Amino acid sequence: MKWHKKDIDSELVRSLSSRFSIDLLTASIMVRRGISDAEDILYFLEKDLLYTHNPFLFVEMDEVVDRIQAAADEGERVRIIGDRDVDGIASTVLMYDALRALGIEASWSLPIGDDPYGLTMASVDDFASADGTLLITVDCGISNFREIEYAAERGIDTIVIDHHNPGSDLPPAFAIINPKVEEGGYPFAGLAGCGVVSKVVQALRFGRTPFYNQSVCLLNVRPGNGSFTLDALKMVNLVETARLSETFVPGIVDAAGSRMADFLSGHEILVYEAGVQTRMLKNVFGADAEIGLIDLAPELWKLYPNLRGRSLLKLREVSRRSLYSEKGREEIDVLANLFSAYVYKKIPELSDTFRPILDLVALGTLADLMPLRDENRILVTQGMEILNSSARDGLRELLFVQNLAGKTLTTTDVGWQLSPLINATGRLGVPDKAVRLLLSEDPGERRILSEEIVALNRERKRLGDAAWEKLFPEAKRSF
Repeated sequence: MKWHKKDIDSELVRSLSSRFSIDLLTASIMVRRGISDAEDILYFLEKDLLYTHNPFLFVEMDEVVDRIQAAADEGERVRIIGDRDVDGIASTVLMYDALRALGIEASWSLPIGDDPYGLTMASVDDFASADGTLLITVDCGISNFREIEYAAERGIDTIVIDHHNPGSDLPPAFAIINPKVEEGGYPFAGLAGCGVVSKVVQALRFGRTPFYNQSVCLLNVRPGNGSFTLDALKMVNLVETARLSETFVPGIVDAAGSRMADFLSGHEILVYEAGVQTRMLKNVFGADAEIGLIDLAPELWKLYPNLRGRSLLKLREVSRRSLYSEKGREEIDVLANLFSAYVYKKIPELSDTFRPILDLVALGTLADLMPLRDENRILVTQGMEILNSSARDGLRELLFVQNLAGKTLTTTDVGWQLSPLINATGRLGVPDKAVRLLLSEDPGERRILSEEIVALNRERKRLGDAAWEKLFPEAKRSF
């Protein structure tokens, strides 16, 4: 066999090797695969969840958080409508667990037997008869225009959490979280349904913190040649909402009535090393100016001792986030990244205790053959680590019956030995068995369900072989 390698730019290879501290072979492989942009390389070299996209980039995410929290507060009846494949099953389990963590006793429904895909008029009627008020579709719903309209007529709100292509008209849902919706705000369209659900779960957790929907104002002052530049930005839910940069020459430019003074007015102002910042601000606004600042440095130093004694300028030079950014490499951006890291580190529910749900995200993403690029690489990498260390009980049961217990799983193992088992339940019309297995807290029930699922997979294979034996002779004659 002859290998034909296309020519590549050797200078680009050396540049990537030097910039990202990777060997020349790795750099050349990336270039041959068309991976040379810094923001694409990030997802091949990093696996920290801080590098994934903020769930509140979905423009309607705060509405979803508020509506689900209201359902929890009011004790509303909530039902999850899922799909019968691995992604839909994983999405249903993730959403159910998230609602249960909020104290919501939700019900769930998947297509059984020959039931049609997605939300149906019959399922709306059934939910209405149970005095239900909130439907949440996962891995489906974006095409259910009439059904969602009918639900609204019956006093039922619908939240659509999906990743399938929308039609020309969006359904009249209370809110839609779908990365493929134009102007939906999300920068990556390749999430699986369970990946989209994981973003909602993350947002719901953030919604229970003191930072939720609070506007934060960050400020950094940079000295110049006889001048001072003030960089400020505002964030809500760790998403940048506005920024302003303005330069002042003391004694020449009046800062009191400036755009910057108006931008900062009425906000608590967070800075790094308040003493240094206050001295420079008094040069700008006058020695008698009352300047109240909140210093992030001491809190950051507690969590990250190696930051102590380093200015933002020095941190910018070593920041890995800045390394992957072609823009936004000013000290104010470093401060914003540090603040986000501080929040995620300070609140384990946003990172450490969020990670365990990624086993199902990896499972659904791989089963749905979603592209392993952008944040999917991080979600799957983290999910595979969970599968190999502390997978949920139901998955461990399946690993045991497949003789995979104790083995270091690969994505191939998941795709060829784990996913087909779960997929078989949907193919044979009983996806509820897989959901029950993944939710069950009873070891005996889990054992019985896992054995039933293995039997279903054997039946799926038998039916597939029988169909092939019947169709192959006819297909061969058609050539």
